[in-house]
Amino acid sequence: MISALISLTVMACAQTGTVVYNETMKLELHIEGLDPAMADMIPKERKSVKMLHYSPEASLYLNGKQADDQEVTEEMAGGGTMVIKMQEPDEQLYFDLKNQKVTEQREFMSRMFLIVSEADTLPWKLTGNRREILGTPCFEAVYQKDTVKTIAWFAPSIPVSAGPGRYNGLPGLILEVNVDDGKRMLTAVSVTPGEVASSIVRPAKGKKVTREEFDKIVEEKTGEMQGEGGATMMIRIRQ
Repeated sequence: MISALISLTVMACAQTGTVVYNETMKLELHIEGLDPAMADMIPKERKSVKMLHYSPEASLYLNGKQADDQEVTEEMAGGGTMVIKMQEPDEQLYFDLKNQKVTEQREFMSRMFLIVSEADTLPWKLTGNRREILGTPCFEAVYQKDTVKTIAWFAPSIPVSAGPGRYNGLPGLILEVNVDDGKRMLTAVSVTPGEVASSIVRPAKGKKVTREEFDKIVEEKTGEMQGEGGATMMIRIRQ
C-alpha cells in the first residue's frame, strides 16, 4: 500500500510542474539602400527566456528573465529617420487543455488586449526518432505548413499535452521546438516537477477582442506609424 501511494504521488508530480525554455530567433532583415555600417548594427538574432507552468487541465506560458529591448536609429539621406525596435512585451498565453481554448494577454502600442480563441489543431506526424533531453527520453514529431517545417520533441513520461507557446497536441510535454531549420528554437533547460495550480491563472487584463480584431488593430496602427514621416520597423516576438 505504501509503495502504491508513493507511485501515485510521483505520477501526480510528473504531471504538474514548470519548464524553463531558452528561445533563439534568427533575424533576416534586408533593407534596400541601408548603409553597411548601419546594417552591422542590426542584431542577427534574438535570445530570451520563457517559462511554462503545466498541469493536465491547463498551462500558462510567459516570459522568464526579461530580455532588454533593443533599438537602432539611423538618420536617412532624405532627412527622415529610420527606427528599428525589437520589443518583447510582458505577455501571457493560457491554454485550457480540457476545452481546447486559448486566452492570450497581448501588449501592442502600450495597450493590453485579451484574445480568446480556439486552440490550433496541429497536424503532427510521429517519425519514430528518439533522443534524450535533460535525461528524459523524447520522441520526434513533425508537421509542414507551406514551406515551413516544424519539429518537436516530446516526453511521454510527462503525460501532459502542452508545450511552449501554441505548440501542443502531442501525447507528452514538448521540450524542444525547431521551426524552419533553426530560424526559431525553443529548448528546455530545466524541468521542475511540483504543484503549480496557484501559478496557472487565466489572464484577465486588457480589452477583450477576437483574433481578427486584434490583427486589424495591428495592421492599422502599423500603417499610421509608417505615414508619420521616416520609416519605422518593429520586430515583435510572438508566443
